[in-house]
Amino acid sequence: MSDNRRWVFFWTAIFLLLSTSLANTSSEGEADLDDGDIIAVQYIDYSCYQQSLDCEASESEHIVEYFAADWCEPCQLVEDNLATLNRTDTVILQHHASSEDYTYLNHSKFRYDDKFRLLFIPSLVIDGNGLLTGSSQALDLNQSLNTHIGLQNNSLSDVILKDGIIRWNNSAGQKLSIWRLDSTQHESRNFTHQYLATDSVIIDFSDSNISNTAGVNISGMLDGWSGRLIFILENSGSPQLQSYSDETAGNMEFNDDENEIPIPVKTPNPALYAVIWFVILLVLITPAIMLWVKEIKRPKQPIFEQE
Repeated sequence: MSDNRRWVFFWTAIFLLLSTSLANTSSEGEADLDDGDIIAVQYIDYSCYQQSLDCEASESEHIVEYFAADWCEPCQLVEDNLATLNRTDTVILQHHASSEDYTYLNHSKFRYDDKFRLLFIPSLVIDGNGLLTGSSQALDLNQSLNTHIGLQNNSLSDVILKDGIIRWNNSAGQKLSIWRLDSTQHESRNFTHQYLATDSVIIDFSDSNISNTAGVNISGMLDGWSGRLIFILENSGSPQLQSYSDETAGNMEFNDDENEIPIPVKTPNPALYAVIWFVILLVLITPAIMLWVKEIKRPKQPIFEQE
């Protein structure tokens, strides 16, 4: 085999190795980005269910999940701001995830800890992607909704509630989370929470007993209900939230319930760094390798003794 053919074989092997490594790194990164995504959101108001035998849900471009507590003083500013939010493309889902509240909901606590891995209240999660922390950042809510693309909602359709049975069609997602919202009086203020989560049911599509055509009976969570139902088509796992504000996250409270889970920091994939450094080192030492190969292949010169 000639020297040229050896070098062609060598660089072809290196190219294939790098291509495989980069492909694996890219696929791992894409899988992480899809983790915990909210895909679509629809809602049904009690007035529709009361007046219609077949109540079909309406689509919402945005969902704002507001985590708060009645004992949280900065939350009062956020609630006053939300009360003036006049948007027909946005639904608000308020969670009381603190066990110190009379209106505490364990489903909201799970979403606070395990889904979004939050630490502070008030916190606003927008479309499962963006995060506003504290009353200062909460003032940027309307701007955040205007500047970020909402949910496409083309993966969830025909959400119909009839006689306590919910039916739907979906082309993506791993589960359908259903939240019951009710108007609830604040513990200490003369204020009413308009859309406070009071119950929840999760339909896991991996359950072989679940059928979207046969539907799921949710009549148990409709007793005494007079508010709104929100349907969230989503994936399991925890999304990587991005800050939607440049303001300092001030005026907030630490939710000191037990078993808090810290917010994960998104770090670059170490495998990608290894590949990059490998390429750099290979480029640096290639000239030395070529000189060494030429040197060992050079024919030895005979040494003649001088008379």
